[in-house]
Amino acid sequence: MSPNASEQDDESACDLVELLRQAHAHQRAAQQLIARAEELCRQGHAAARNPPPCPGGDVWDRFTERETEVAELLTQGMSNRIIARRLDISERTVKNHLNSIFQKLGVADRTQTVIALMRGT
Repeated sequence: MSPNASEQDDESACDLVELLRQAHAHQRAAQQLIARAEELCRQGHAAARNPPPCPGGDVWDRFTERETEVAELLTQGMSNRIIARRLDISERTVKNHLNSIFQKLGVADRTQTVIALMRGT
């Protein structure tokens, strides 16, 4: 074996060791990211199970007649487009009604709205 071949083998071995160190460091970082993502998912699910309470009375009493219609269709899993077609209104109007519903319930999205409506809170 020539001296150059031996030096190349040593360099290759050193490169391999460095690559393995980097891979190990990336694996640890990835595991930490996965653990954090799982924690955030658990927190999100807990928040969905426990939405902020709405002040007093029947939740449906807070809505206008049209908001009630939109909310009922929302709880059936309908998209904005389908709700708009069913009620013969524009999708933008559906979004406006949904935003009003979100504010009245103190929620941030459709999922939290459905949960609050199903609970009656």
